[in-house]
Amino acid sequence: MALSQHIQNSRLVLINVEHTINTLSGDTTQYRLWPHLGILTVGTVVHEEGWEVVLHDELVQGYVDLERIVQPGDMVGLSLVATGMERGIELARQAKNLGARIIIAGNDSAIFRVDQLLRLPDHPIDAVFTSNSLTAVREFVRQVGSVNLNKLNIPGVAVVPGGFTPSNERVVIQAEREMRAQLRQQGKFDPHDVFVVPKLDLFGDEYWQKVWHNYRTVFGHKHITTAQVRNALSLFAQGCTRTGTADVCSYCTIAGVADIRLPTQEYLKELLEVYEAFGINYLFNVTDSAYEMRSVCHTLQSLGAHFSEGLMLYGRAWGISRHPEYLEDWLSLTGGRLLVNVGMDSGDERMLARGVVKATQSGGSRIEENRQAVRHIASSGAHLHFSLIFGSSGETHESCQRSLEFFEWARSALGIQLDQCETDIYWLNHGSPSSQVFHDYNYAQQLAAIAGKEISRSTWEQRFHQYKDTLVVPWECEEAWYDCFTSITVQEAQEHVTYVARAMSSHENAAPGRGYAFQPG
Repeated sequence: MALSQHIQNSRLVLINVEHTINTLSGDTTQYRLWPHLGILTVGTVVHEEGWEVVLHDELVQGYVDLERIVQPGDMVGLSLVATGMERGIELARQAKNLGARIIIAGNDSAIFRVDQLLRLPDHPIDAVFTSNSLTAVREFVRQVGSVNLNKLNIPGVAVVPGGFTPSNERVVIQAEREMRAQLRQQGKFDPHDVFVVPKLDLFGDEYWQKVWHNYRTVFGHKHITTAQVRNALSLFAQGCTRTGTADVCSYCTIAGVADIRLPTQEYLKELLEVYEAFGINYLFNVTDSAYEMRSVCHTLQSLGAHFSEGLMLYGRAWGISRHPEYLEDWLSLTGGRLLVNVGMDSGDERMLARGVVKATQSGGSRIEENRQAVRHIASSGAHLHFSLIFGSSGETHESCQRSLEFFEWARSALGIQLDQCETDIYWLNHGSPSSQVFHDYNYAQQLAAIAGKEISRSTWEQRFHQYKDTLVVPWECEEAWYDCFTSITVQEAQEHVTYVARAMSSHENAAPGRGYAFQPG
């Protein structure tokens, strides 16, 4: 754009875009349980710069009415994940027709599709944030009113296609590590720029009351004082501990997952004070594999952190099996309810070793690692929410059966300490390590070999390569994944998902699962 993009009223309308949930019929309460931390955090940064901020979360509030909230001259921001990409483009076009001056986009799917978004013929998206950096957000709102958009040069912001597509593929992750190391050596790396204490009241009281009501409706039976539960998301740290020594899980589409950062004590202290003042008493820490970040837990202990209704965090079977003593550390921060969310992925040794390549202790049994984690949860009094996937590369009827057997064993071993076993088919998404299949024929051959198959170049080009620049992975590619890289069909995988969902629906004191609500496209 050659014209100056002056923002006349310094007003940001920030929308979390969610298509799939809003197309479901019936009661969707179980999906509308958590306030969106991403748009709240970005909104906080922009508000600190003196802008008026309007937030709308389609996951909780339903489809946004742009005509009601967008004013001429506004900047409109879109938080995009796979289930909101195509709708996000529609909203961008509508917002511009309503007089919005600039449309920006961020979050995981926007980061992984940055060039594709900026190359759309009618240019509905003007800028894409290519990292989790909040410094980039701050610099953007400081400069955007006085500098031509096409002259902006802010690390972490793209305004024109750069010919490089971020992803969680090994070679890209390695390049990002090297870049961060160079920035550290140059004194240009701020390890704390992702940590901002959110201004919780940017979401109105009606929004919070709806979130809390929905949570109590779905999970109230898990708490002693149901009517007093006030839940929220928090960020205690960033990144996944697995990525420090191993590759990213093949299906992972979390941007920045290999960028591990720990917060300062001052940040955690202020965070606790703000959440306590707001009445938050049940916290879901969204840091990946936070269970193993013991220093964070110890800092919280030293600050006297206590979540009276409980705490939920992500962990790994590797960490729980190796360090069961951490359970007691985390439990000490709660009123007794600690829920650990673990991706166990499979009950089959071969699948864990080759299909999804889970971490393990010194080359030991990965399935025993999963089992030991379950045993430690059971003996500690904590609760478990774990997940299984049917359809990783090399999946067979036999491996699926072993996963179902593991599920039944875990269900029996945990009893009411099992909140949920959530299962799904294998989703091939842009940005994941497995998305390498769209541009690397040799990688496709390796995946086929795991399944004891072969794939021709023409088949690869027809079923994968031609879709490398799509905004979201089309369904025909999901089917192709099963045809080319497993020995089961996607329909058979869905049948296994249904079996587990039905079993969990009758499990004592279980929490509802998500079903297929979050499928892309």
